[in-house]
Amino acid sequence: MFDPEGFQTNAIDSPTMGPFHNSFSIRSMEEFSGVKAHTIRIWEKRYGLLTPDRTGTNIRHYSLDELKVILNVAYLNRHGHKISRIAAMTLTERDRLVRETAGASNSSEETLNSLKLAMLAFDEAMFDRVTAEYSKQHGFRHLVESVFVPLLEHIGMLWQTNVICPAQEHFVSNLIRQKLITATDGLTAPTGTKDRTFVLYLPENEIHELGLLYVNYLLRARDEHTIFLGQSVPSDDLKHLAAVRNGQLVMVTILMGTPPAGEIPAYLSNLRASLPDGRIRFLVTGAQLAKVEEFDVPPGVQTFPSMRELVKALDEL
Repeated sequence: MFDPEGFQTNAIDSPTMGPFHNSFSIRSMEEFSGVKAHTIRIWEKRYGLLTPDRTGTNIRHYSLDELKVILNVAYLNRHGHKISRIAAMTLTERDRLVRETAGASNSSEETLNSLKLAMLAFDEAMFDRVTAEYSKQHGFRHLVESVFVPLLEHIGMLWQTNVICPAQEHFVSNLIRQKLITATDGLTAPTGTKDRTFVLYLPENEIHELGLLYVNYLLRARDEHTIFLGQSVPSDDLKHLAAVRNGQLVMVTILMGTPPAGEIPAYLSNLRASLPDGRIRFLVTGAQLAKVEEFDVPPGVQTFPSMRELVKALDEL
C-alpha cells in the first residue's frame, strides 16, 4: 500500500522539454497516460486528436491541453469506448462522457488524472475540489489508499524519468500532508479506556512522514491514544517518554531511507536493548526492510514487509 515517500531520485532538469515550459515530449505523454508513443502518433494522424507544435527537426511538442485530451481519450478507450467514436466527439461531449463513465464504474482513475493536471498547473483549488468530491463519495481512507498512494507512486516514477520537476512533487506531497493533518485534527479526542498508547516516530535523519501521518489518522479514527513524535527522533527520547508514560506502549516506525539496510538488524537490536520493558513493543515497516536479507528479529519487535501489512495488523489489534 504505502511506500510513496521512498523516492530517492536524481532527476536532471531538461532545458527544452517537460512541464518546466508547459510543453511535453511524446515520451512524457506516454509516461503520463500509459499510452504508447506509437499509438499516440496513430491517434494524432488518423483521427486528428492532437496538433502538436514541431521543431525544425520535426520533434513534437504537446501542450497541457493536449495532455488532458490524451488522458481522457485513453480513459474512455480503456472503458470500452471505440477510438473512432471518441474522436468524433467535441471536447464538451468527451468531458461529459468521462464524468458519466467515472460515476458508473466507481473508478479512481479519472480522479487521478485530474490530480495530475492539478499538479502540473500548481492548481491547489482544483486539487482541493477534486479530492473533496472523491472523499465525500468514498470516504477519506479510500481517498488515501486508492488515490493518494497511486498518485505518489506515479509521481515518483515521473520524477525519476525527468518528466516532472521536484517542485511539482513537493507541491502535491505538501497538499497531501496538509489533508492528513486536517483530517486527523477533525477527529474527536480519544475517549477509549484501553491501557495502551501508540507512539509514532521516525528514526534520526528520517524525514518521510506521510505514511506515519496516515497511521496516526487510522489509529485516532479508532479512538486509540496516540503520541505523534514525527521526524528524526533520537532513541534516547523514546527512553525518556517511556519513563514518564504508564501502561502499554506500542512504538510504530517506518524506515524509508534510514538507517541503511545493512544497519537495520543492529538498529532493531539496540532499540530493543535500550527499551527492554515487556510493556513496550515495536511495529516496524518501510522500504528499507525489503532490502534486508532474513535476520533474527528481537523479541517484542514485529516487522512488516509493506504498509499494507502493517495497516492490516493495526486493524486487528
